[in-house]
Amino acid sequence: MLRSALIVAGSAGPPDVVDGLLERVGFGPSRIAASVAEALTRLHVERVDLLVIPVRDLTAGEFATLERELRAHHTTFVIGTAGTADAELILRAMRAGVHEFLVSPPEPNAFASAVDRLLRRSAGVTASGTTIAVYSAKGGLGTTTIAVNLAFALAAHRKDGRVALADMVAGGGDVRVMLNLQSPYDMGDLVKKVGDIDAELLQSLMSALAGGVWALPSSDELELADALDGAATVRIIDQLRSYFAYTVLDCEHHLSDRTLATLDSADQILLVTQLGVACLRSTQRTLTLCRRLGYDEHKIHVVVNRVTAHDTVTMADAARVLGRAIFFAVPNDYKTCARALATGVPLAEYNRRSPLVARYGQLAARVAGRPPAATPVPRASNNGNGRPTSAIGRLFGVGRVS
Repeated sequence: MLRSALIVAGSAGPPDVVDGLLERVGFGPSRIAASVAEALTRLHVERVDLLVIPVRDLTAGEFATLERELRAHHTTFVIGTAGTADAELILRAMRAGVHEFLVSPPEPNAFASAVDRLLRRSAGVTASGTTIAVYSAKGGLGTTTIAVNLAFALAAHRKDGRVALADMVAGGGDVRVMLNLQSPYDMGDLVKKVGDIDAELLQSLMSALAGGVWALPSSDELELADALDGAATVRIIDQLRSYFAYTVLDCEHHLSDRTLATLDSADQILLVTQLGVACLRSTQRTLTLCRRLGYDEHKIHVVVNRVTAHDTVTMADAARVLGRAIFFAVPNDYKTCARALATGVPLAEYNRRSPLVARYGQLAARVAGRPPAATPVPRASNNGNGRPTSAIGRLFGVGRVS
């Protein structure tokens, strides 16, 4: 059953924005009350999970009525709003049973944070979410593009869950540029308070984006790279996991302490490659490293990016060379990706009808637990002496894979 919200007109901000934020956490369309008096009357006879009410407009009698109704309906949460944060008014509202106070009109970020705090309070226990690290040992393969669009696809796939996108690149990551983020906060602000990290601090520093994704960009301060060590990285990821249904981590391309900590902590690793000799060699080395680190084979998924019909190396070649099935292939659509990047929005917002958007939706479904069809690793043909006949097989020294 969808949760219900009753909002006094004008107290929560633009209705379309509010409904979008509430939908993300399982609410149906908001019901609007024209006045405080109407809201209190409806609260008496209707099931209301969330009430948003302008507390400055309440008379003494209405405060008493609100307190009485909330005692009778103890599962109703209330957000009070007012034009200024008047300490006496806030205290009076809290005594009447108001749970959260926001300056009106509330910022979408602040409103979403207040609702999330209330829901976490009602749940009592926080479920553990899933973390997905997107990694390649070589730059320029499109890992950030995949991380960004996967996050938005997961948000579309899981309407009732929160999705985080964190840029784990210390100093100059691309998530901020790709999404044209204007937030004054970034990973650097979090690192400075790493000893005090909790879910509330974490969310206060993240940007709530249209589409249900909360983004944490990297810092441009290169000197903060040393502060974001393995221990700090693990603490940040643990908090993200406890607060979000899915967390997508955009990784650095070199194996620093924080990168290893990110890969260690992740529930799944999307290992990005392309159908080229240099890319596949790099991916081979990474898979070998993952085995040495003791990672479960089911934790690592090879994703081939920018696939075209004209690639000299085939998907079968790639699977044979890497000794494992390809988890997913993302087709090349440079024009659409470039235009979305220039606009500063994810692909789904730039062109929802793009086949690439549908493909990212399929990737999100697989990551979220719909396993791909079993695909055996193709075997190389040979000329009778055990050596593969394909050029790519000879180049990599790959024969049959057992």
